Amino acid sequence: MKYIKNDYELQQLALSIALEAIEEVKNHGGDHYELIDQAAASSEHAIYTYKAIMLCANCCTADAEAMLDDNGYERFDSFAHHASVLAEVTIQNAALQEFYELGGEVAA
Repeated sequence: MKYIKNDYELQQLALSIALEAIEEVKNHGGDHYELIDQAAASSEHAIYTYKAIMLCANCCTADAEAMLDDNGYERFDSFAHHASVLAEVTIQNAALQEFYELGGEVAA
C-alpha cells in the first residue's frame, strides 16, 4: 500500500492488525494489547514521514489527538515527529476498535 488515502483503508489495516494479534495469541500466547501496540508502532504508515503525514491528512485523527492531549503529550521535536506519533496512535486506536468489534479477548 503506497499510503492510506481514506478511513476505509485505515480500517482495513486496523482489521488486519487485530486479526493478526488474535491469531498470534491463539498460536503462541501473549498479550493482544501489546501486539497491537507493537504493530502500530512498527507500521510503515507511522514510521515513514510521508506516509504518516498522508494518513493524518486523509483520515480522522480526532480520537488520537484527544488521547495525546489527555496524556499531556504536547511537545514534539518536529512536524514529522508529530505526524508519526499521531499516525501511530490513530492506527492503534483503529486496531483496538476492530479488535473489540471482533469480540476482543473472547474471539481469541
